Amino acid sequence: MRAQSSVWIDIADDDLDAAEHCLQGKRFLWAMFMCQQAVEKAIKAVYFEKTGETPPKKHDLISLAGSAGILEESTREMKDLLRRLSLYYIETRYPDKRAALETKCTQDHTKEILARSKGAVEWLKSMLK
Repeated sequence: MRAQSSVWIDIADDDLDAAEHCLQGKRFLWAMFMCQQAVEKAIKAVYFEKTGETPPKKHDLISLAGSAGILEESTREMKDLLRRLSLYYIETRYPDKRAALETKCTQDHTKEILARSKGAVEWLKSMLK
């Protein structure tokens, strides 16, 4: 049986692929949401590998990175990305907040966040055996 951390990473990679498709389809808000999902799952892979336990069911990436013990080693840029992406999980669920987020999701901004998210997932993968 494959390690649960590998399963989390496979799902993170699928989420990045979905984000890429959403970007190409000009569904920028969904691309951002899928970036959040990818990074969340990659952090959960690290959490599982470090603890051997099922990751907590939380979606705030700063809190999750803290639980995984990787927040201290995260750069300022990484923490900024984690904060930004967390908004796309939490606030897309509320119509008034969603509209405000959608206005920020330009093609260039989404492309930049997707590239940064891919980098974050690669960094997180580097922590796995």
